[in-house]
Amino acid sequence: MDRSVAESWGSIIRWLEEHLPHALEHLQPPASWGEISTLRTTMDRRLPSDLIAWLTLNNGFGWQADFGRLIPFIYIPMGIDRMLRDREMLRSVSATVFPERPIASEQAPAGTSSFEWLDAFLPIGDAGTDIHLFVDLRDGDEFGCVRTFDAESGGSSIPEWFSITEMLADVADALTLDQPALQDHGRRYHASTHFPTRPPHGWRPYIEENRLRWELVSLD
Repeated sequence: MDRSVAESWGSIIRWLEEHLPHALEHLQPPASWGEISTLRTTMDRRLPSDLIAWLTLNNGFGWQADFGRLIPFIYIPMGIDRMLRDREMLRSVSATVFPERPIASEQAPAGTSSFEWLDAFLPIGDAGTDIHLFVDLRDGDEFGCVRTFDAESGGSSIPEWFSITEMLADVADALTLDQPALQDHGRRYHASTHFPTRPPHGWRPYIEENRLRWELVSLD
């Protein structure tokens, strides 16, 4: 998966044009440099270059997008305005639930677990629920990794992907080659589980009722 963001995103868009053309009706224009500057200023942290590259190609999908889930297994890419709005909501909830939140959580390396939403987390994927796909902007070797946050099941996950570049390449391969996405993550998660009850798994794309969906599949 050594392709650029532009190459992977181009493959995804061509797949949508062929299989789900109505999805592109909800694709927002590229983010302006002013919008990206606002994102950088609000986060007060450096942004991964591949995230910026992705935003200069598109600014997410509109909130009424109803073509399924582009990012396995339940996410639609957000625009910058939605990223910042959801981030503020999650920060407010975290401040209420964890009023004595230790600063150490913010200073821990990117990729490490957190039970609460941190200021360094930037949501990028909308699930239509209280679960979010986010980029971890803390410093460290895994800066820019992509993870899931679910307050109901223990906070943040281990990295699904280690970069936006890796995520888009994985999604492009899953769509165009009809193979499971998140295979590496599935094997990492399986290896980290002390008492695994099932083999590692990934997510295979399929279309049902003109919507993109993902099914859980076991990996050989």
